[in-house]
Amino acid sequence: SRVLLLVVLAVQSFVFTELASVSKTGSDVKETDRDDYKNMTSTGLTTVFTELRSSETELDQAMNECNETFRVEMSYLESLNESGSFPDETDRTPKCYVRCVLEKTGVASEDGNYDPARTAVIFAGKRAGRPMNDIEEIATGCANRKESCKCERAYQYIKCMMETEIRKYE
Repeated sequence: SRVLLLVVLAVQSFVFTELASVSKTGSDVKETDRDDYKNMTSTGLTTVFTELRSSETELDQAMNECNETFRVEMSYLESLNESGSFPDETDRTPKCYVRCVLEKTGVASEDGNYDPARTAVIFAGKRAGRPMNDIEEIATGCANRKESCKCERAYQYIKCMMETEIRKYE
């Protein structure tokens, strides 16, 4: 549940960053365009909130479902979030948990191909207080996997992304 909390906090931080950006932009709008801007902002924010809420709910649901089949200790997920890797990289269960989550969220296909655009939607957020605006680019660099085991391939994909995020944002 802590990882879930971290994911929720990351999504909320992203939303607040987007709101601040929209608010700042709104102060620069001419009075004659104010009504159009308000309508556009309201619609835009509704879309952002809906997409984020949907992605957050989808990720939460996938994590819960996958944890029923592939039990993972919280310390493993915390380690992945903090260091980019699991404490015991010989344990196959947490790697299969990652594969399950990626498949259920549509980040990975059943044949083990990764969708960087979908990755950016599901894993949007902040690291060390900085918005990560290039998740799709990072995911693209990590997507071409050669591992034959789907669980190992999924883990190496997430590990590549996490290590890149940590190097870049912390």
